[in-house]
Amino acid sequence: MMRMKQIYPRIYDGETIYSIASRLVLSDVSSSISQSMLNVFENKNIQLDSILPSFINRLALVSGCSRDELLDKHSLFQYYALFSTESVRAQARALLLKDNSIEAFKTLGLLANRISCHDVHQFCPVCAQEQEKQFGEAYWLRAHQLPLTNSCYKHHCRLVSIPKQRKRLLFPLIDYEPSFVISTLEHKLTSFNYAFSQAHYFDPARLRQAYAVRLINQGLATTRFVRHSLWREQMRVYFDEYMSHDAVFKLLQNDAEYAFPASIFYNDEAIHHPLKHLLVCTFLFEHVDDFIDAYTQKELLKVVHSEPITPQSEIDALRQDTVLTLLRQGLPLRQIIQVANVSAATVRNIARKHAIPLKTQERKINDEVHRAITIQLIIGRHVADIANKFNLKKGDVEQVLSGQPIIKELRRRIRFYRHRQQARRALIATLYTLKTPTITLLRRSADKEYVWLFKHDKPWLNSFKKFYFKSG
Repeated sequence: MMRMKQIYPRIYDGETIYSIASRLVLSDVSSSISQSMLNVFENKNIQLDSILPSFINRLALVSGCSRDELLDKHSLFQYYALFSTESVRAQARALLLKDNSIEAFKTLGLLANRISCHDVHQFCPVCAQEQEKQFGEAYWLRAHQLPLTNSCYKHHCRLVSIPKQRKRLLFPLIDYEPSFVISTLEHKLTSFNYAFSQAHYFDPARLRQAYAVRLINQGLATTRFVRHSLWREQMRVYFDEYMSHDAVFKLLQNDAEYAFPASIFYNDEAIHHPLKHLLVCTFLFEHVDDFIDAYTQKELLKVVHSEPITPQSEIDALRQDTVLTLLRQGLPLRQIIQVANVSAATVRNIARKHAIPLKTQERKINDEVHRAITIQLIIGRHVADIANKFNLKKGDVEQVLSGQPIIKELRRRIRFYRHRQQARRALIATLYTLKTPTITLLRRSADKEYVWLFKHDKPWLNSFKKFYFKSG
């Protein structure tokens, strides 16, 4: 018996493909979700997604919406292809239209970047209530699913996250109370992300030029090289509140294997995850219009009047004369190093050459105080506290610590166990403040502690969740 053709569903402006497909499946009256999936998509094992869907052809057939419209207006294809070259975009689109999302991911560099995609659906409580009032149902919006988007671009309230479930189709909750407590940085990231989601594409060469000019004008680069360490450190400070986010932490940690952010300039053919461009744009430009002006109108380089460069030989000769003068005045070694800006070896060599005896400062720390400080260091007290206790400078205490790798390692472990204890206690305390505890609510309420435990104390975190959330 031939199955009757299903009535095409309503498709809303900015709605995600996941939302459209889920409504189709739930509208199919069957004994189970699996059977409805089989009826609608002729395959009960496909995974509904909104990023780069592998079911675009079948969805176009059963929804009455063209493949191109589904791809451009309801998936995240345009967003993830935004910074790619024309040939790469065309290749990725062709693969998606052949239902080959894995190869499309590879073509766009999303797998090579090792930045995981969202494992949650996000919605704005105000948007959901407005949708329910206007259309009688709530749906997922594409602009809310972008990486590092934590607030609604329209209502400026915090988005609510619901973990994705393969065997259950979800929609936004209608009666969720909105929270309007968002930071300036959260709003700025949302603004840039929303602008990116509405754009068609950016020319990579022109984009890098806009970045380079702004970097030079901010003193983070010259016309020949990027001051990578300085740039990265400033970005770490700027995005401090997001360092608990796994992707941001990976990109900006001090010992990161990635060369971000300077890697943006390394290879003209390289493909970078949109999240990298989002971080760079948010850091370099004051707001979206500032970025668009710099990109479209080609920002001018600031004219810097610099003094003539002094030859290195003259600098070295001047330093040696300064060192010699200070030695003859009888200044101690450490003070000469600071005043002349030279190494200890240089001072000793000059003193030896001119047969001038080096004057050393009297020791501030005798053997008894040295032992007492060592004990304080071993038990893990802060350097500043020890310095205050013995009426010394922090540098004096750090000098006692220097050259003692065993004590340094011991202090590192003490800090770790102390941090672990604080994080565990905070998570347990937070649990008892929640009226209806769920893992999602717990993570949102104690995000930094949860992420730290996930990275450094995962077995305990898993056993904790298993004990308190047995049903999960």
